[in-house]
Amino acid sequence: MEIKKTIFKNLVEIKFKKHIDSRGSFVKIFNKSNSKKFKNECYESYVSISKKGSFRGMHSQVGRYAQDKLIYCVKGKILDIAVDLRKKSKTYGKVFKKTINSKIPIAILIPKGFIHGIIALENQTVVITYCSKPYNSKKEFGIKPDSIPFSKPKIKLIISKRDKKLQTFNEFMKK
Repeated sequence: MEIKKTIFKNLVEIKFKKHIDSRGSFVKIFNKSNSKKFKNECYESYVSISKKGSFRGMHSQVGRYAQDKLIYCVKGKILDIAVDLRKKSKTYGKVFKKTINSKIPIAILIPKGFIHGIIALENQTVVITYCSKPYNSKKEFGIKPDSIPFSKPKIKLIISKRDKKLQTFNEFMKK
């Protein structure tokens, strides 16, 4: 396993070892000792299967329900997007984005204080998300996904009705 730092404090790329033999491949993406290195515990995990263009996010939680997230693409390809909302951070308001595909065993560890989402770049894209805290709808907030300031892929974005009603990035930043 290799850990590559980014300009965002505690947001890292993790490259795993992929073991290949005549049966296929095998990648260990999470274990208790990794959890200590990343300074988080896995409380719950999710698997999403998405159509090309699906924009899942941009969501986060606050208070004691703020989550670290480990994102891993099992099948297909995603654009992973995170925005630093830690007010005292040097990268406050800045956008991190990284294309991840299932051919290269890379995960992104996103610390508490970021809002996060993904865009599926292929049909039937499968993503596993490990979260350090439980989901709590009363502590969740979001930003309208297509209002985040970054260069979007040239595909039709599919955004949920719920996410279309969220505050825009500019509205959030004015608070």
